Amino acid sequence: MDLDQADVRILAELQTAARMTIAELAKRVALTPTPCARRVQQLEDAGIITAYVALLDQVRLGLPVDAFVEVRLTREGKAEVAEFESRIHESPEVMQCWAMSGAYDYLIRVVAADLDGYNRFLRNELLSLGCVDHVQTGFSLQRVVDRTALPLSHLRRRSRAPAKLGRVGGP
Repeated sequence: MDLDQADVRILAELQTAARMTIAELAKRVALTPTPCARRVQQLEDAGIITAYVALLDQVRLGLPVDAFVEVRLTREGKAEVAEFESRIHESPEVMQCWAMSGAYDYLIRVVAADLDGYNRFLRNELLSLGCVDHVQTGFSLQRVVDRTALPLSHLRRRSRAPAKLGRVGGP
């Protein structure tokens, strides 16, 4: 999809307040409502806008523990990867999981109510998998930066010509 500066302004505004009406969004990005709505629909259809969500405060909901877990598999064969990734997808405590290069195969962010809750996840979910060779956990002491908005300044610096972006895929 070709993105112009109006599209970039729309994306920036929606990242900060996705519940606003099209009329409010149009006003903020200096468009009239009909073309603004059409642009939002095009951004959704192209897969650039993938979802609208409510962000919850995990501490206020009783989940103050953030564990960052490095996982090494016994082998990186198809069966081991499939087994591991299937189990991770089923675990609601897993907030993010990345396949990594380097010493570990995966990095996982896990939330828990307390250390006992994390220990249960570790023993019942991760260590019960035969494909897991090694696990190392670090615990968050403090959130220094916590953002959900992607940086879009690289799109704004481009010339006035539309930015060419490929279709963004999702899970």
